Amino acid sequence: MDVKRQSFPLCVVWCPIPVITHLFPVIGHLGICDSDGCVFDFLGPRFIHRGSLGFGDVARFWRLDPKQWVSMVHLGDAEKISSSSSSASTTTDSSGIALHDLALRRSIRFFEQHENYNLFGNNCHQFVAHAMNVGGFGGKVDWNMVHLAVLVLVKGQWTSGWAFLKTWGLFIVVATVLIVFQWQIVIGFLAAFVALAAWFAYYSFRIANPTRKVFQTLNVAVGSTREMDVTGGEGRT
Repeated sequence: MDVKRQSFPLCVVWCPIPVITHLFPVIGHLGICDSDGCVFDFLGPRFIHRGSLGFGDVARFWRLDPKQWVSMVHLGDAEKISSSSSSASTTTDSSGIALHDLALRRSIRFFEQHENYNLFGNNCHQFVAHAMNVGGFGGKVDWNMVHLAVLVLVKGQWTSGWAFLKTWGLFIVVATVLIVFQWQIVIGFLAAFVALAAWFAYYSFRIANPTRKVFQTLNVAVGSTREMDVTGGEGRT
């Protein structure tokens, strides 16, 4: 890891979004790095940004264990991907690093060719989740924004004390003042947060269709001539 150069090989990385994170500190912007530490994040329709996070320096990072990538990603055969972890075959560190980069490249290509952006749906978290799904990380092909938000919160490491203060400092000060003088406003903010969390959960588990996107991505990767199934689910072309 090299915080100064913003290099975080094999990591999921997170940074605050101005205003939004100051109001709701657990909400932020997500990206993923290749084995060289280069950051990739989804910032707009068919646009994958490279080299840094679009909203600022990395504040938290979670390293993905290379042994958790599933070797069947090499096959490029969507029909052989299973959401059952029992079918996953783990790999060595060296082959896992190659699989990490392969899954990321395929996801970047798919998003740049087909995916539209939606802050409240097909967003930066969904891009990272898709890369993990394409590589069958941990034997799963149903990663989504809720999984990642929770795991970054639980497993993510702060890059520095200053990164923590930038994320939580203003929120703590404002929340303290409001609790003392205008506690009704705090209840309103909590209600807004619960509503947002409920929507993201509903979108992730009921609307998004990660398996369909994995099938499409792997079929495109091997040059399948089968027409893309663009009926239903997220990210329609």
